[in-house]
Amino acid sequence: MSRLLPRALPLCAVTLLLATTIVAPAASASPGSRTHPARTPPATTPSPEAVQGFVDTRVPELLEAHGAPGVAVTVVADGTQVASAAHGMADLARSTPLEEATHSFPTGSIAKSFTAMAVLQLVERGDIDLGEDITTYLPDDVRVADTHPGEPVTVHHLLTHTAGFAETLAWDDPDDPGSWRSAHEFLRETTADRIFPPGEFSAYSNYGTGLAGLIVEEVGGQPFEEYVHEHVFTPLGMEGTEFGQLDELAETHDLVTLHLPDGSVAVNDRIPLTAAGGAVTTTDDMARFMLALLDGGELDGERVLHPESVEMMLDRQYEYHPEGTALGYGTYEWRVGPPRGVGHGGDLGGLHTGYILLPEIDTGMFVTVNGSDPEPGESILDDLRFAVLHAFADTFAPTDPPQGELDHEADLGVYTGTYATTRRPTGGVERLIPLFDSMTVRDAGDGSLRVSGAVVPEEHWLPAGKGVFVAENGTDELLFVVEDDRATSVYLGLNPTNGYDRTTFSTNPTVLLVLVGVALLVLVSGMVRVRRPRGGLQIAALVSGSLTGLACLVGVGLAVYALMDLDRMRDWIFDTPFLLTLPLTLAIPLAVVSLGFAVTMWVNRWWGPVRRFHYTLLPLSAFVVIAIGASYGFVWTP
Repeated sequence: MSRLLPRALPLCAVTLLLATTIVAPAASASPGSRTHPARTPPATTPSPEAVQGFVDTRVPELLEAHGAPGVAVTVVADGTQVASAAHGMADLARSTPLEEATHSFPTGSIAKSFTAMAVLQLVERGDIDLGEDITTYLPDDVRVADTHPGEPVTVHHLLTHTAGFAETLAWDDPDDPGSWRSAHEFLRETTADRIFPPGEFSAYSNYGTGLAGLIVEEVGGQPFEEYVHEHVFTPLGMEGTEFGQLDELAETHDLVTLHLPDGSVAVNDRIPLTAAGGAVTTTDDMARFMLALLDGGELDGERVLHPESVEMMLDRQYEYHPEGTALGYGTYEWRVGPPRGVGHGGDLGGLHTGYILLPEIDTGMFVTVNGSDPEPGESILDDLRFAVLHAFADTFAPTDPPQGELDHEADLGVYTGTYATTRRPTGGVERLIPLFDSMTVRDAGDGSLRVSGAVVPEEHWLPAGKGVFVAENGTDELLFVVEDDRATSVYLGLNPTNGYDRTTFSTNPTVLLVLVGVALLVLVSGMVRVRRPRGGLQIAALVSGSLTGLACLVGVGLAVYALMDLDRMRDWIFDTPFLLTLPLTLAIPLAVVSLGFAVTMWVNRWWGPVRRFHYTLLPLSAFVVIAIGASYGFVWTP
């Protein structure tokens, strides 16, 4: 979660996010549902010596391999904190070594687990009903869109990211104090669209968690930050953990420096919805939090949740597919096991965090990295944070990898098509996100699927039964939701927090890009074709047609450039969006004028029929480009 997304738009667009925030070994199946190799022996609680050896040896090896600035980890097992370590630098410019005992770390979206615990405390008191319409608990001046009458958003939906909210990116500018708002002010001024009926899909939502935090504030009778400090952090002895704005928390906490891949330092984010990601913590505090969850909500004689509530946090509260990873309350599964893994991750600019609990072996690990890999791997799920957590799980809780095999008899046409992320904005140029956070599924013709997309490497996926397909290299799964013999959505096994729903002809990014390409070819042909104008009106017609084509070319060219340089796109979207909207906005009056000249041309019989027809295609092609551009926010609207 970077600036709850905006300043890490690349992660949002291809995760993910950003991010999203998924840390997971490949999900495995229930016994007997797929083809497995010889089963691995049952895992047992690791010894402190083995864990300490891992964090002292394997973690620095991974740090060196990935080249991130620093990494800190802590591990709990059998009811105690058994190991902690820090490697690398807290601040590269000052050559400050990273110290897990003294440094503090932003949590990113791990804070959502703290928020869920606070909500469930109020559920235990009888003050909140998980199945109740959230408007019952929200202030009167905070509105929730009534897009689906009779299907209210409930607290359950907020905690499982299934409310159906569109992505919301209109955050506060950290450089403009006049734009800074409290969570209540932000939610009063911002109403997210509801693009899906509640419960239909998961679609990761910082906005939804922000509403959950405001409910805690309203029902708990004190500011959210104070409530969580008094009722969660203090009882658990988490003295170094606190909600707030990072620039303010930096005055009382020794925060690590967050390093960006280009060598610069991240600016402390302003996060109005603190409940979704505005907290700092320490490795020792995260150890205490994990111990409390593994021990049914109690630590050192202090109980923060009843065991039944902890079970609700860690259990499968929303599943998109019975074979896939699922969402809990403020958590999500990394793998279905055995051993099963559940936890949460978080991202900010220059920060990547994650924790995993393995309840079957009474073990958990927290890892935080204060920078991104300078050279990302083949997948956005291949950074140092993920590598450490994968290696830890593979070492101490190995699981049987899922297996698939070619099936020449299967009807793979059920799954073919294009799918777009369910975590998508509905306003502004941010609507371009589904353009590259989508996946196209094709029948490879050999009993497998070939899938391509920004978050899915183009490779074969082998059938494993029940709508499940396994990557040829065994690293991940695709799980299709099928209704009436047709797949309606698909999820990556590594990421249960958002899926991909099937596009229609009019929303298929591939179809729209082809239409834009054809239209641009027509416009370019109109710009380069030589005619012999007679009189001022014909000259004006040619100039108008050429300017129309030029405006469309510039508009599409800027969009393509932005997609090739995601940092530039981020700056344009959030700092100077008019640069992206100006060309196609100017193309509208130019196309209208050109269409007028086309009518005049036919009435006055300028040139021959073929040339008149060709000229008429120019404004019509421009309108195609403009209409498709407008659907992605590239045309200015009041």
